[in-house]
Amino acid sequence: MSASRLVLPAALAGATLGVFLSDAGRLPATVQLALLFLALAAAASSTAQPVRVPAAALAALVLGIALGGWRGAASELPTGPDSIAALVGAGEWQLSGTLAEEPRPKAERVQLVLEQVAVSGLHQPARAVRGRLLVWLPRATEIVAGDRISLSAKLEQPRDFDGFAYRAYLARQGIAAIARAYEARVVGHRLGPLPEAAAALRRWLLDGLNAVVPEPEAALGAGILLGVRSGISPEIGDAFAIAGLTHVVAISGWNIAIVAALVAAALQPLRRRPAGKWMAPAVTIAVIGGYVVLTGSTPSVVRAALMAGAMLVARLGGSRAHAASALMLAALLMLLAAPPVLWDVGFQLSLLATAGLIWFGAGMEARLGRLPPVLREPIALTLAAQLTTLPVILLNFERLSLVAPLANVVVVPLVPLVMLCCALAAPIGALQSAVHPPLLGDAASWLAGGSAWLYLRIMVMAGSAAASVPFASLPLAAPAWLAMAWYPSLALAWLRLRRISLEMIADLSPLSLSAPPSPRRPMHPFLRRLLRPSSLVLLTVLTLGVISLASLPDGRLHLAMLDVGQGDAILVETPSGATLLIDGGPDPDLALRRIGESLPFFHRRLDVVLLTHPHQDHVAGLVEVLRRYEVGLVLDSGRAFDNPTYARFRELARREPGARLIDARAGQRLQLDQRTSFTILYPTQADANAPLPDDDINNASVVGLLRCGAFSALLSGDAEAPVEARLLERGLVGRVDVLKVGHHGSKSSSSPPMLAALQPAEALISDGIDNDYGHPSPKTLAALAAIGARVHRTDLEGSVEVVSDGRTFAVSSRVARDPPRAVVGRRPAAVLVAACLTSAAAAGSIGPWRSPGSTTRARSSARSSCRAGSSSTPRACGASRRRPHGWCSRRGSRSTCASSRSPPCSTTSTSPRRASRASATAWSPPDA
Repeated sequence: MSASRLVLPAALAGATLGVFLSDAGRLPATVQLALLFLALAAAASSTAQPVRVPAAALAALVLGIALGGWRGAASELPTGPDSIAALVGAGEWQLSGTLAEEPRPKAERVQLVLEQVAVSGLHQPARAVRGRLLVWLPRATEIVAGDRISLSAKLEQPRDFDGFAYRAYLARQGIAAIARAYEARVVGHRLGPLPEAAAALRRWLLDGLNAVVPEPEAALGAGILLGVRSGISPEIGDAFAIAGLTHVVAISGWNIAIVAALVAAALQPLRRRPAGKWMAPAVTIAVIGGYVVLTGSTPSVVRAALMAGAMLVARLGGSRAHAASALMLAALLMLLAAPPVLWDVGFQLSLLATAGLIWFGAGMEARLGRLPPVLREPIALTLAAQLTTLPVILLNFERLSLVAPLANVVVVPLVPLVMLCCALAAPIGALQSAVHPPLLGDAASWLAGGSAWLYLRIMVMAGSAAASVPFASLPLAAPAWLAMAWYPSLALAWLRLRRISLEMIADLSPLSLSAPPSPRRPMHPFLRRLLRPSSLVLLTVLTLGVISLASLPDGRLHLAMLDVGQGDAILVETPSGATLLIDGGPDPDLALRRIGESLPFFHRRLDVVLLTHPHQDHVAGLVEVLRRYEVGLVLDSGRAFDNPTYARFRELARREPGARLIDARAGQRLQLDQRTSFTILYPTQADANAPLPDDDINNASVVGLLRCGAFSALLSGDAEAPVEARLLERGLVGRVDVLKVGHHGSKSSSSPPMLAALQPAEALISDGIDNDYGHPSPKTLAALAAIGARVHRTDLEGSVEVVSDGRTFAVSSRVARDPPRAVVGRRPAAVLVAACLTSAAAAGSIGPWRSPGSTTRARSSARSSCRAGSSSTPRACGASRRRPHGWCSRRGSRSTCASSRSPPCSTTSTSPRRASRASATAWSPPDA
């Protein structure tokens, strides 16, 4: 190897060493200056006369150390009296700052990173401080990147937890303190025209995708297409980590390569023109640059683009040397631009995985030459990437995926289809929400949204199936010195594969998706015909049609108490398909996932939304529900309460096109369909005007009675004993079949007189696993047992569903197979998932969480007769008939196809945000 070819590797090695020494505090400024002079001297020596020792490479090494140390020192966490760190523990401050990136929603809160921070105290003028600030706010706060916000908070120092150096992790991002605030005000906006336009376009596309694709598939599609990963289900993230598919969840070099491949295919005619050989790559690079800006230009996306660029250079340059040089140059630029990236697991995995594809991909594919191309490429890609990333995976995640090669065979070919379908569904959904043409819009939304949902669903099912295989991943820790022995061994192995030609790299690369199959074993003619665009479209339409027909309303009432943690959310689907949602739980993402699991993919309307009272564990999820779904009627207790999320809920309800926001009052009767009604029992207008019993907002809860034929269920929100006493005094309660137990089974609810009057056969309790409140109370459980009621709890059984035909009813539940705790090595699950999502080819494992994929449907009670007597319903309830999961897991809703029995006052259109839509409910005002 000539001295000139050593310059770039030496510079990269020097910069890496310089950053490492600077981070360890062992490279002072005087040493950096001395190294700089030494580098200049070595460079001058190399140009003066030819020497045996590669002086140019030595100069590059020394210069790299000096530059790396200088950049590492410049990026250190600011300290001193004018830094954010000096404000920690000094009382409450008035802070203002600019949002550096898009907010990151996490359960009921949202995480912000502020820069350009200014602070002021009591009788102190505002002054700028150095460093960045991590802020936690309620989820309902409306803030976008570039907003200048003001808030009051105390600053606290980040603390390490579970063996993870969280403080150092944030320090490398320039974050010195954490603030937790109750609310914030937007006081300005500071973002350039191009980033602002890109952010607005990204939000527009995200809203469009969410309008036509349900959860959890929508969040996965947003992560793959737009890099918005905050809403991805932990269950999906865990399953993909176990199956070695985390590179699919986030934008990586693979996604960038797909974009490049699609653009290259579209520009194929340009290549036949003069200078087209260079014009086409130039246009491709420009499109990739635009895509990077669209997705937010986050470090992980920029890294993915640079790695994909290295592969593009490999294809155009004609040798591995070109690809390796491009890869090293990209790594050097990233390291000098942001030195803390050296410690980013995602950067390490991306760099090593791309190197594996360059150096071992073709050799791996050659060794698998007897396999058909559809299997050979994904397996070769996975094995090549795992070879170079194995030490990092074992060191950081202490777990090795054994099913990754086979899982990638199924999932990797789906990624281009998912990206294409999501790219079509997003603008169609956005236009449909704004314009809503009657028939064409409905058909386009059904096809585009359904196609994206279908392929995302296949991807989720494949990942979950792979993760559920016994010994899918094994706990396997490795010492840090493993890399010292592993990578020299890889170098020796490469020497045996060095004769493999670069043409095979082009066939292996994702950039060559349109390359012809290997002549060793051509693709089967049937498979080739099946993969034609026309065949895929026809197969997709037929599949969606079958799923839609199977999801038609089944003529029975479905009452589901959704598993949303420590909160409440109840979804009612009437025999004709009308829907009623009562409360939304504390976690908006979890609420959307549970609703999406219960309804068909095309069901984007909730006829009635009822908020029983404005506590966070009931209202938080409804804010996102109002964003995602078309709503006909919104009911609220109407009791003022100081909760920013509640205020946001009321604001969105007023702005909902075609919706009505009214206060729920005793005597109101919602006729959901011909057989189903919901009657408000509490509060009356006098109750709403009077002081709260016990001064507790729980006692403002709306209490209602659901009836379907002879079946009845009392849904009581968080109403406590004083409300129960008023209901008994007014003679409003009698025997019911099902009781939703008040206040999560607290001892302050479910008084003995109330239970004696109700005599429910089944009692439903919604609470979270190991909650801090001790719910449900042993006293309440004993009282329910005393009257012979069978108790169903979401913390033990998952979502609980009651199905009735009006004469009989049955209860089923999802029985959790494993407790929801992460099984990881020395790092917490949240950090590991974040690291995994940024990698180009990462394995590692996060332990199992409660999820639909890891649950089984189980009948928890035998068929029961409704207690109110006989019903006019002409048939009995088939209690043993379970609602299927998977493809047809969402019954009891309206369909775009005509039903054999149309519900009164309803429509079968699925057009979102239709102001002129007739309500599927008939509302009767309270008695005078």
